[in-house]
Amino acid sequence: MADINMLSEIISEDVTLNLVEPDIYSVYSTGDSPGSYDGIGASTIYDVVACNRFYNWLMWGYSVKDYAALCEDSLASSSEGWVLDLACGSLAFTAEIYAIFSNRPVVFLDQSLKLLRKGKSRLEKLKGNISENMFFLHADALDLPFKDNVFHTIISLNLLHCLNDVKTVLSEIKRVLTVDGNSVLTTLIQSSRWSNRYLNMLAGSGALISRSSDDLLSAFDEMEMQVTHEIKGNLAFIKYG
Repeated sequence: MADINMLSEIISEDVTLNLVEPDIYSVYSTGDSPGSYDGIGASTIYDVVACNRFYNWLMWGYSVKDYAALCEDSLASSSEGWVLDLACGSLAFTAEIYAIFSNRPVVFLDQSLKLLRKGKSRLEKLKGNISENMFFLHADALDLPFKDNVFHTIISLNLLHCLNDVKTVLSEIKRVLTVDGNSVLTTLIQSSRWSNRYLNMLAGSGALISRSSDDLLSAFDEMEMQVTHEIKGNLAFIKYG
């Protein structure tokens, strides 16, 4: 079971943690759950469709194996310090990597309790239990409940295309990352593929935000965050730090 004393060391002094269930904590009052994937059926659709490897290959032009490789490389980038998986979802792409990782403490943060519970369940099935250095936290990526400069590694898969306010989340990432830390992010972007029409349709329905690579990179520039990036299909892989 997770050691709450360890987690409390990096939480801002004005934040109160509430135990939701073993290994899952929340910064919200009991019963509050503002996540968009907490509606009826939403988290199931997320797992069945958005996390489906065939859907992502055909629609967006990349392999979901890229996520596992990115996560594994990021975890190996440092031998010490805290890891933040920001908007971790249900760990559909990365649970197997985390199941064999025990070197450093990890916070899995998401605004959806249902997805956190799915992620916890996945990890338990693979590991048999949740390690004392792994924490599931119900909180908002736009208002991270952490002290400054506490994470050596931040991993954020597919969060940016869900947000209108990219600059705020980038500011938060920059704030909680250590000076010598590193972060990796992925996000859907416009490309020359036929799927641009589908991306724009989803954006029109309010399901996500459709951005060009130039729009995305300019947001990092405005936050004075020098990054490197690679694009596969409609997915951008971004490294900072």
